[in-house]
Amino acid sequence: MINVRVDRKSNFKKFDERLKKATKLAAYVGVPSTTAEARSSQLLKMAGATQGKKRKRIEKAAAEGINNAEALFIFSKGSPARNQPAREVLDPSIKANHEKISVEIAESVSANLKGDQDGAIRGMNRAALAGQNAARSWFTDPRNGWAPNAARTIKQKGSDRPGIDSGAMRNAIVGVVADE
Repeated sequence: MINVRVDRKSNFKKFDERLKKATKLAAYVGVPSTTAEARSSQLLKMAGATQGKKRKRIEKAAAEGINNAEALFIFSKGSPARNQPAREVLDPSIKANHEKISVEIAESVSANLKGDQDGAIRGMNRAALAGQNAARSWFTDPRNGWAPNAARTIKQKGSDRPGIDSGAMRNAIVGVVADE
């Protein structure tokens, strides 16, 4: 007769630690405070490379002193004073592209549960980048359902596409990862 001894060691503690780490990583998409104030300088740089009415429009926008985060808020919520309709960006763009973003988040969590912290961070960075790209491309995405610019705006800008005149606000949208 052969005697067999079985010792069973639980890895639950390690698994629990990894699960806690996985829930601390977060991806955010928006205009972080570090880039919010850059709008005026971005616009002035663009004005230097343009001429005529467009240059005056860009200089006027820079002089308003509205930062990128505020500009995106006004763009998303609308402005009755400016006769500007609401054109939501962040929420609908993320919802419309949630499958692509979710895949990256799932890969991040999976890597974290396997103990691969670097892989978890890489996955969350890919999720943040996917969200950033979704939000930036929402300005030209036909699914956004935005009304075209008003006739007066089209005459000024030469385009019926809202939010793409200088690109400063759109380019200020970034995806970042935080370890909370």
